[in-house]
Amino acid sequence: IRGMKQLREVAKDKILLADTKTADAGDVEVEIAKLGNADIMTVLGIMSDSTIKSAVDKAKELGIVVQADLINVNDPVRRAKRLKELGVDIIGLHVGLDVQKERGITVTSLKNEIKQISEFSLVSVAGGLNEKNIVDLLDLPINIYVVGGAITRSSDPLLVTKRLINIIGGHK
Repeated sequence: IRGMKQLREVAKDKILLADTKTADAGDVEVEIAKLGNADIMTVLGIMSDSTIKSAVDKAKELGIVVQADLINVNDPVRRAKRLKELGVDIIGLHVGLDVQKERGITVTSLKNEIKQISEFSLVSVAGGLNEKNIVDLLDLPINIYVVGGAITRSSDPLLVTKRLINIIGGHK
């Protein structure tokens, strides 16, 4: 919470996401995210409907946006439809690190799912994005790009971040 509050002090007008990946006690996790001044919090889309609904109900009460992270969901389109019925605001398609290593895929492998889910929801994508492969997604209806390792493992994170912003921003 302290870190989020400090971040809010320097990023007053920015949207802050608390990547809580909530697995249980959704309402409690939303309250914690709110204490940290988050605008968006995440729930694991694979979790029970009751956990998701608990988070959504509390988030609506407190004015926070809920994003469901579909990491390890076998049928992301079907689950995304159910999550929207439960009131989730953003669907996050996410290919985790272990799956990236094991299967040699990234979120760029989910183009069909991105297209289908974008018909009824805002879409966030994460999992193995970098300067080279992000261009494969630029023609798709994606609202949020999440880039992690390509930035954090770079010898010049600021330069990589600027390049990614230019790649995405130059296309939109």
